[in-house]
Amino acid sequence: DRVSVKLSGQVNRGILFWDDGEDSDVFYVDVENSNTRFRITGSAVISPGRTVGFRIEADWFIQNNSSNVSNCTGSGDANCMAVANVLGNGINRGTGAASVGGLTDMRQQNIWFKDERFGKFSVGKGDMASNGTSEVDLSGTSVAQYSGATDVGGQFFFRDGITGLNSGTRLGSRYSNFDGASRQNRIRYDTPALGGFTFSTSLAADDKWDGAIRFKKEWNSVRCAAAIAAYHNTDGDDDEFWQYNGSGSCIHTPSGLNLTIGYGTQDVERNAGESSGDTLVDQDWFFIKAGISRRWNSHGKTNISIQYANAEDANRVGDDLDMYGFAFVQKIDSAALELYLAYSHYEFDDNTATSYDDIDFFLMGARMKF
Repeated sequence: DRVSVKLSGQVNRGILFWDDGEDSDVFYVDVENSNTRFRITGSAVISPGRTVGFRIEADWFIQNNSSNVSNCTGSGDANCMAVANVLGNGINRGTGAASVGGLTDMRQQNIWFKDERFGKFSVGKGDMASNGTSEVDLSGTSVAQYSGATDVGGQFFFRDGITGLNSGTRLGSRYSNFDGASRQNRIRYDTPALGGFTFSTSLAADDKWDGAIRFKKEWNSVRCAAAIAAYHNTDGDDDEFWQYNGSGSCIHTPSGLNLTIGYGTQDVERNAGESSGDTLVDQDWFFIKAGISRRWNSHGKTNISIQYANAEDANRVGDDLDMYGFAFVQKIDSAALELYLAYSHYEFDDNTATSYDDIDFFLMGARMKF
């Protein structure tokens, strides 16, 4: 009778067809773009204008996470085994076995206090201030395809274009959208909105801290949202790096035409005593998406988009990854359901003599919220 509590969540499953230039197959996956999860939230009023609440959110027993399934050929593939030993839980060829990297992610365990005049203070595991700042997207297709491109197929390896063998170059290690500091055990403060702007900052252990500015507003027939962030961290060798990123999206509401862009960069300050195996380098990322979102039928909006992304020097100087994509999402409002299709094409090159086969993914799936 004092605390209002709500249970909510979603199920998001898909069928993933893939072709790495040498092999092809189909996996049945939980789609990491917005994976299956449940949450419990609650709130209560302390006094007029002051509230307190909590959020618990987890994805449990995820089978075949789309970011962890792989084209690894088995225990005889040394490159696959080397990565599997780091990630844990062995090789996953999409068979329904435990996903590489574990089954469960406790996404949020967070309590917050909010004052209408002074803002919101949060403590516990949750979003750092910069989390999500590379993912502002009004296209309506992000459940199928968004700036976090390697959430589908991140553990796939490029094939050597000459021998057809595993090149040892993993897709997910050559791409990052620099989306802030993810979720951490942290403290965070958010200001009240002023003129469409909100400022946030957070602090976590090991000298992780960040700040972000978010903006959203509507002018007549145009609605826009944007975010920028700066994130500081120190790695295991005491190399300091600064990460700067941002994204923005606008939609013309009468026509449904929309445009989304994103950019991120990482600036590394080397420590003289770093280990010889350290691969942290300056990196850059760019993303653009164009689409249309219209209500062409009685079920809900139809969303269509095309996108391009580029990542440079993601693992070493000279790396260059291009991604081209198409997405279609049909909303079924009466059932809180989205049906979607997406195609992704990856091309990679570096400053070595190796040529790499392209990788293609075709994903179809459904997300249902409750």
